[in-house]
Amino acid sequence: MVFVTDRLSQAERQLDRILAFFPRIDAKMSALLAIVSAEVGLFALNLTPGDLTLWYLAVPGAFFFITAVVVLGALYNCASPHLKGGSQSIVYFQEIANRTESNFIRDYAAISDDDLLRDVSAQIWRNSEIVASKFKSLKVATIGLLVSLLPWLITLAAISLTHHRLPLTHG
Repeated sequence: MVFVTDRLSQAERQLDRILAFFPRIDAKMSALLAIVSAEVGLFALNLTPGDLTLWYLAVPGAFFFITAVVVLGALYNCASPHLKGGSQSIVYFQEIANRTESNFIRDYAAISDDDLLRDVSAQIWRNSEIVASKFKSLKVATIGLLVSLLPWLITLAAISLTHHRLPLTHG
């Protein structure tokens, strides 16, 4: 009994470590979203329909637009990971929410230490899978944002030279 309790405490600490990655990834995701939103806003504010007829504006502008779409898609994947799994879990938040309060209390009080250890271990694995997916999407978004900087800057510089003005920062 003591062995299972020690293992359960270790498993709960490991689950807490895995769960600590979520806010860190989400904070970085929010920063990337703010940056790409500002880039897209400045791009849209400065580009006119007539600019699209000029190849030296259209080509880097199109490349920027494509990379911005890739970044936004990766950020969406990061914000909305696949949460399937964990059915019948007593510790998975989505499964807890599917139960009534009285059923959850009854089931939680009745679970053995061995079964709780297995359930927490399954949550460690599943949350690790979700964190890995979010991190992969964050990495794609970060690389895409870095790649988008050059065509974005080229487009804004070309717009400035074409229209003989600095890029607008407000309407």
